[in-house]
Amino acid sequence: MARGFVHAALDLIAFGRTYAPIHKTKDAFALRVPGLRHREIGHDWYQNFGRGWDFDDPFPESRRKDIRQILLHRGPDFSEEAMASDAHDLLDRTWDNLSKPDREFWEGFFVWLLYRPGLLESWAGVDVLRGRVARVIDGKEVWENSPEIVSEYRDLRRRVSRNHKHRLQKALAVFGA
Repeated sequence: MARGFVHAALDLIAFGRTYAPIHKTKDAFALRVPGLRHREIGHDWYQNFGRGWDFDDPFPESRRKDIRQILLHRGPDFSEEAMASDAHDLLDRTWDNLSKPDREFWEGFFVWLLYRPGLLESWAGVDVLRGRVARVIDGKEVWENSPEIVSEYRDLRRRVSRNHKHRLQKALAVFGA
């Protein structure tokens, strides 16, 4: 399974939030049951692989319809949380197919990327220093204020610095300082 900081970094790129509570809830069972068995609980999209979705169509029309219904009945925050939950399971399925060197490469890449806030802003549309996210609304790109991003990013980067220094060192050697 992908490390928590990889999930958070991908969510930061895709959604402009780390969605740490979603990942913590989904993987709480992993603390009691390590290994792949932990995905038997709270990983519905992961379990549906091969039946409702696959790598060729990771978010089929049936799931997009479900997300639109969540948007209509519960609002944009809940629909984005559902997408982040599905993305968690997609990442775990993808991660299962990677070799150990490939996993280490991608972990290093995300560590490296987290230390480049300017790149997160220009490439991913997430301004982690000023708390803004680029969104397309009515066909126009706008920067929405999202002040919680600043503390989420700071917490994520602190966690990466504390627990993944060796990955940062490897990444800097590969990607350059």
